[in-house]
Amino acid sequence: MAGSTSPSRAVATLVAIIVLLAAAFGIIAYRLNPASLRVDALRFVAIALVGVLVTRRIRWARLLLVVLTGLAAAFAVLTAASVSMAPIWKILFFVYGGGTLACLWGLFVQPAAAYFVTGPSVPEGRA
Repeated sequence: MAGSTSPSRAVATLVAIIVLLAAAFGIIAYRLNPASLRVDALRFVAIALVGVLVTRRIRWARLLLVVLTGLAAAFAVLTAASVSMAPIWKILFFVYGGGTLACLWGLFVQPAAAYFVTGPSVPEGRA
């Protein structure tokens, strides 16, 4: 992210990339195992909904996004590095895992981290 990027724009961009990578990985997972369509669709919907909460400045949603995406992303990178598979699959697993981990990291450093410092941790009207 560039130094002149606003915090809200940085968060929106990072979350959008995470959701797009989750969608792409869901397609890849379906292609590898068509029987997993329900699980993959449910996972994608959960990630997208948590992404909406993150863009609405809900701090705990960042941690939930890490749980929903970070473990699978780390596993994808580990799989790409250690399992014998076609080079294209290695590249796709590494791009998904590395890209997701980089975006998650970006949510916790500047400029995106500033977005969560000044905002409420719960939606207005519920406090």
